[in-house]
Amino acid sequence: MSWLLAIAALGFVLPVAAQSGADPVGAIRRTAPFEGGHGVMLGRDAAGRAVCYFREQGDTHQLDIGIGIGAAGAFVRLDTPEPRDATARHPVRVFAGLQQIENGKATDRFKALDTFAGAVSFHVPRKDQAGFVIVAAGDPAAFLAVVAAARRNFLVVESRQPPAAREYVGVGDFDRPAADALVACARRHPH
Repeated sequence: MSWLLAIAALGFVLPVAAQSGADPVGAIRRTAPFEGGHGVMLGRDAAGRAVCYFREQGDTHQLDIGIGIGAAGAFVRLDTPEPRDATARHPVRVFAGLQQIENGKATDRFKALDTFAGAVSFHVPRKDQAGFVIVAAGDPAAFLAVVAAARRNFLVVESRQPPAAREYVGVGDFDRPAADALVACARRHPH
């Protein structure tokens, strides 16, 4: 089963800007490991800005979870060649979700484990591929805590307005110590 699926659904309202063709982070180039560990690395985003990030690599996707140093905020960036089935649109909510199972099969419905209460911007770099970027400009620690709550489950972006859509990605090893290390990295490397 693919880690990334897109399906129709309804959601909870949060302020968001959905932008096609925009990727505020872009591909990240590694520059050094973070001395605080937990898999956190230092790097540069596509614009050359410093970032602290944690990378998960799957068979069909790459997931970067991080904080832009001195700008942008906390982010999740999914890069995948998988085809896009649906696109979540404004307004959206972002939450850690436990996929519901009925009769031994995934239902593609989720029980919210933790929901981010702040504002996010949601970006779709390519309309033909299922990748996306979520940026939380305020309260990076709270945003990263929600991503950490999705460990071994899913991070879900869900729209409420028709056409309703849900996009999600599996989060493997990113946990609370890694989230705390990202925040510490951004504090130690302010520029």
